[in-house]
Amino acid sequence: MMEAASAVQLINQLIYKPGWTIDADDHTHRFEGTVKVRFTFPAHRSERSFAPEGYPEKITTYAEFPIVVADCDDVELYRRILGKIMEIELHEAREFLRVPPTYWAPFHPHRVDGMKRWGDSAGDLLYGIS
Repeated sequence: MMEAASAVQLINQLIYKPGWTIDADDHTHRFEGTVKVRFTFPAHRSERSFAPEGYPEKITTYAEFPIVVADCDDVELYRRILGKIMEIELHEAREFLRVPPTYWAPFHPHRVDGMKRWGDSAGDLLYGIS
């Protein structure tokens, strides 16, 4: 059984892509055996109007997730962190895939029709920012 304090130490030393930070805090005051992890990362504004120009406007954004750690060893903890990174990367991919000439985003995670096309009818609402 992993303590939240141990998970926080292990997570806070992780590195991913350039410009990404991964920060964890104890979240047991809210949910037993959990930490809250914040991923801050560079991105581009993804509005349709920016697509023809190749998304020139850079931003820094973030996503936060509670993660249960009480039942983890270190390898399982790292797997759960990577799983959240993959959720973020998938979310971003769904925003940026566009179809010319209209630059329609068929799987846009902020649009009900995009959620349905992706098979995510409940919505990608746990991304942590909403």
